[in-house]
Order: sequence, then structure tokens, then C-alpha cells
Amino acid sequence: MKICALLILLVLLATGLAVIFILARLPGQIAHAHAHPQAEAVTVAGWCSLLLPIPLWPLAMVWAYYKPTAR
Repeated sequence: MKICALLILLVLLATGLAVIFILARLPGQIAHAHAHPQAEAVTVAGWCSLLLPIPLWPLAMVWAYYKPTAR
């Protein structure tokens, strides 16, 4: 019984880490897919959102979809 509980805990931990990893990569992938001129900066913002306590991830997602127009 204890082994089953430990196995479930490890699976949940691995799944949680995978979801966090995928969410951190998502803004950069979207920016690269849309050929964003600042795709690398969006990628860095997505990864920094894991480390910083400010809500940077939603801003990175908006930035990934925003494509500046030339004047």
C-alpha cells in the first residue's frame, strides 16, 4: 500500500513538473511560430516567469501574439 502511494506521488510530481516546463516554453514557441521579431526575448520572459514572483507569464503570452507593425 505504501509503495502504491509513493508511486502515485512520484507520477503526480513528474506530471506537475512536465506541465510547468511546457507552460514555460509556450510563449517562446508561439513567438517563433509566428516569426515574431523579438522571439528570443519572449522566450526568455517565459522562462524567467518561473523564477520571478511577478506575473510575467501572462505578459509573455500577450507579447508572443503581439506583432509590432513598421511605421
